[in-house]
Amino acid sequence: MIVLFISAAVSVWAQDVPAAPKLLLNAQRLRRLRRDRERKTPRWVNFENRINSVPDSPERGFELALYYAITGDEAKGREAVKWAINKHDFRVMPLVLDWCGALLSDEQRKKLTEYLVLVKQGDRLTIREERDIWFQTIASGREIKSPPERFLRDDLDRFSRYGDYDYNDLYSLCELIYVIRAATRADLRATDSHFFAILPELLLLSVKPPELNSPDWKMHVAALALVAIDPNLPSSQFLQSWALEDAQMLREGPGVAYELLWADPYLPGVGYQNMEPWTYDDEHDRLLARASWEPNSCWVDISPQGVKEENCPPHWQSQTVTFGHLTLIPMTERCVEIPHVSNRNDSVLVWKLKPGEGITHGTGKEKHTTPADAAGIWRPGSAIEGKVCIASH
Repeated sequence: MIVLFISAAVSVWAQDVPAAPKLLLNAQRLRRLRRDRERKTPRWVNFENRINSVPDSPERGFELALYYAITGDEAKGREAVKWAINKHDFRVMPLVLDWCGALLSDEQRKKLTEYLVLVKQGDRLTIREERDIWFQTIASGREIKSPPERFLRDDLDRFSRYGDYDYNDLYSLCELIYVIRAATRADLRATDSHFFAILPELLLLSVKPPELNSPDWKMHVAALALVAIDPNLPSSQFLQSWALEDAQMLREGPGVAYELLWADPYLPGVGYQNMEPWTYDDEHDRLLARASWEPNSCWVDISPQGVKEENCPPHWQSQTVTFGHLTLIPMTERCVEIPHVSNRNDSVLVWKLKPGEGITHGTGKEKHTTPADAAGIWRPGSAIEGKVCIASH
């Protein structure tokens, strides 16, 4: 076990902590949060009730620091400082340093700016550890190094290829992207711009039918944070409308402060029921689809790791099925017919192939062979119709 001691010896003590927070709370967000307080919106009332009634909350330090940042209540701010120092929560410590800096003594500042990070020898940092270190670096005014693009690229493989999202990691990733962009103007999404452009719809379509109207709170706040990174993305606007449904508002529990922080009703939103109920990520070989947005609809997830399904009729995998404007054709014989597509919104996918298996299409000298992806899915070009066959070896 290697112990890395992160010291604040770079003349941090001589620096004045700026009044404007540098972590997560920009001026626009603070204005919106203070407006929530003035108007006593349901989210503010839920948050204030939690502050006043749940002193043993596992998120107590974060909640108190946020409350101080919005209200200026010094008693709550000092309680946040004490909590952070006693608990040694590596995420909350820099948030308290940043948000409650005006309340800190030199000794408290020193305690919040020095801490230990334990890293197993040979292991790289997790997303959460990377996020915590960046929080600490920014909050304490240390020199900011280049963003961890190679690290992020490695982790995106797990997010984009393996299907199951760890919502703690996804939320940490959102915070990491947000603070690095604010501090350096570097956008970590550039490491895989295609994936991040469709991530909001991937996340929404990954929700299994029974969870659509009552998702895990961590998934809910991760969705809200993801929307905040780029609210103008069309896929973000669908996710926004879903996450802001009244039925999903977190009224109690540890997610209440996150709900207040990220849920912005002033951002654009488009009813998610208008979103096509499928998406195919051809760069990472994954199809997510559902028959409708009803909670009992057929839902499928096809990737190199296999096929997941819920609520689908028997034998659907051996039949041609439709999901919105998608026609999904199983390659149950050596050749299948690709229908003529007249509407540009319609799409066809062929599946049940072996990974990389070739499909021959065209006639005469115009015959071509193209491979299926790693999930055994093949997407015909828009000009391809008629008989296509598994390539002869």
